[in-house]
Amino acid sequence: MLRSYEKLYTPQTAAMEHSFIRQILKVTRGVPGMISFAGGLPDPASFPKETLARLFHEVISETGDDVLQYGASEGDVKLKEALKNFEEVPWLPDDQLMITIGSTNGIYYYLRTLISPDDIIVCESPGFPGSIAAMQACGARMIGVEMDELGMRPDRLDETLRDLTRSSAPVKFLYLIPEFQNPSGRSMDLARRREILRTALRYDIPVLEDQPYRELRYSGVRIPTLWELARVEFGDDELVTIVKSFSKILGPGLRLGFAAGPEKIIEPMVKWAQKSTVSPDCITQRVTARFIGEGLMHPHIERIIELYRPKRDAMLETLSLLMPPGISWTEPEGGMFIWLTLPEEINTDRMFDLAIGEKVAFIPGSQFYPAGKKRYNEIRLNFSYPGIAEIREGIERLSALVRREIS
Repeated sequence: MLRSYEKLYTPQTAAMEHSFIRQILKVTRGVPGMISFAGGLPDPASFPKETLARLFHEVISETGDDVLQYGASEGDVKLKEALKNFEEVPWLPDDQLMITIGSTNGIYYYLRTLISPDDIIVCESPGFPGSIAAMQACGARMIGVEMDELGMRPDRLDETLRDLTRSSAPVKFLYLIPEFQNPSGRSMDLARRREILRTALRYDIPVLEDQPYRELRYSGVRIPTLWELARVEFGDDELVTIVKSFSKILGPGLRLGFAAGPEKIIEPMVKWAQKSTVSPDCITQRVTARFIGEGLMHPHIERIIELYRPKRDAMLETLSLLMPPGISWTEPEGGMFIWLTLPEEINTDRMFDLAIGEKVAFIPGSQFYPAGKKRYNEIRLNFSYPGIAEIREGIERLSALVRREIS
């Protein structure tokens, strides 16, 4: 007898939808002639396959009795030590650092620690749909703040927080991707980062800083993270929690990241890990520790930058040559994405189906806004995965479609 399990679903499960981006990747992958700018996929040429194969063999052969056992929920001490050296924070106490199964896993534990249904999170608008979905699944209410070319606008943030304070609607935390933001590719300069932190301090609101793309800088100057600035310039080591990932530099299949923050946040996050994932992958942690310890990470990142910089430049150049007047786009200094803004009358949700027919895929901008706040005239383009020839051909197809839509 088949049970009607749908009647047993929690309200959150019943309301949950599949990820549009994950579904599109399934639909477009392997289609002959399809050029996809849809995913946030690294180029497989960036994966250090031979080195990782050697390290996995060595780690299991030499330390198998250790790494094939259960591991610590907070992460392997050898990886923590390697990470602190790589991030140049050797002074950081281990209890302020947690290894996670990718950065989204760290975000989830942070949510479980702080969020009850109907709690408010203030975030960028547009924002990363993976985080938005996780936050909404926890019952949070998302309040988006308008962005300009330097990211979240401090004046709009102040207005939003002031209005929420007046209405007695407490904000649990502020969520930001300050560097090469997904989906827009925008980055906050140093002055903007300081303004955001001053505002957070003024309203006594914690900050969750998501930094999955930080190492992928192709131009411009490296800027201190919000986590660094809060500690060094503002003397506050409890304001910001940062999450980072190895997905974009070693490979997303490794599922490895970390979170650093105050002990009073990291400790309950570890408790959630104990109850759900038990521990991150012990072998992958030790392999990554050796990768860093052998001095391989910095040269590897330089190779990725040399792989991706020409792709970004090719997409920007082809957009400039072929897109009609009235179309604007961001010019990111790093990361994986370029954000197009079309005239208001163009609906990119409708245009998506037409583009698939032309064998070019993108993600409509509506997917990057919370429910009820969607905009329909924007597009996210990924340049890290396709080759340069595909980038030029794909933008040519897309530009022809945009011209037809405008006319």
